[in-house]
Amino acid sequence: MTSRERVWATLEGRTVDRPPVSFWGHIYHRESSAAELAEATLESWREYRWDWVKLNPRKHYHVEPWGVRYRYPGVPDVKPVLEAWPVHAPGDWAQVTPQPPTAGALGEQIEAVRLLRQALPAEVPLIETVFTPLAVLGEMVETPGELRAQLDSHAGLVRGALEAVTATYEPFVRELLRAGADGIYFATVDWASADLLTPAQYRAWARPFDLRVLAAAADAPFNVLHVCKRRNLLFEFGDYPVAAFSWATNDPTNPTLREALGRFRPAVMGGISQDGALQASGSGAALEEYATALAETAGRRWLAAPGCSIPPGTPAENLRAVRDAVASTRLQTSS
Repeated sequence: MTSRERVWATLEGRTVDRPPVSFWGHIYHRESSAAELAEATLESWREYRWDWVKLNPRKHYHVEPWGVRYRYPGVPDVKPVLEAWPVHAPGDWAQVTPQPPTAGALGEQIEAVRLLRQALPAEVPLIETVFTPLAVLGEMVETPGELRAQLDSHAGLVRGALEAVTATYEPFVRELLRAGADGIYFATVDWASADLLTPAQYRAWARPFDLRVLAAAADAPFNVLHVCKRRNLLFEFGDYPVAAFSWATNDPTNPTLREALGRFRPAVMGGISQDGALQASGSGAALEEYATALAETAGRRWLAAPGCSIPPGTPAENLRAVRDAVASTRLQTSS
């Protein structure tokens, strides 16, 4: 099977020759322009021949239109440092207004998708990272706790900002698809965790806006919902219109792959712990996690992947070992 055939069959619940696999992560010193990001992403794909490419842009591109700025030291593997953010007092939410969806950092990401789609073989699906509107607001304050408090104390102002962000991201997502993306990797970041919100609070503050952005991507075949962090609210999203769910499946506070497959019709994505097994000395732990995930899913409706983006400096030998283990897996194909 080609990579696209394998991914599409997995998403549709059909039998595949082997599970599709992909990994992704930040390259801090090469993510500040469309050309650099596209070339760094291509280098990783050429090295590992992943079945799909998840574009992994700088974490703050989505809030740069509203004035968020980070300082990059220019040193490989060193995280950028927050320098400026727009909301210092509750009244500042009123200044969060809709932004042009094709200008600045958003236009840069559209160009990165265009460059990647031109350079990648047609058989390799491509998805772009987009954050949920509430997660975007969470990057406009210095700490998530500030936004959490203002959901209660200044609800009207926060809802106005959510509307502005959603109105910006609806056309932006449509532009990503026009540029060649096969879907979006829609990430909740901190906000779909019981550490911050109850299920009822998430339904009130995030769900309506999430669904509007997903509606803008409705024509795409490969939309993924990434439910981040521990104690996640994964089972709140069973009716979201996505092709797959991604989460930290190895965290003991989160559902397992087997549990999710029993509850969801969409495919599941994950199985390898990006901060644990992948960082171990030697590939044994990562291969054990791959074998466990394969046993839990029988290789059906499962895309082998990390639970979140892998840290810079992840040992290449561990990535190669997982890739090779997947490539040697043989599942019975349908007639």
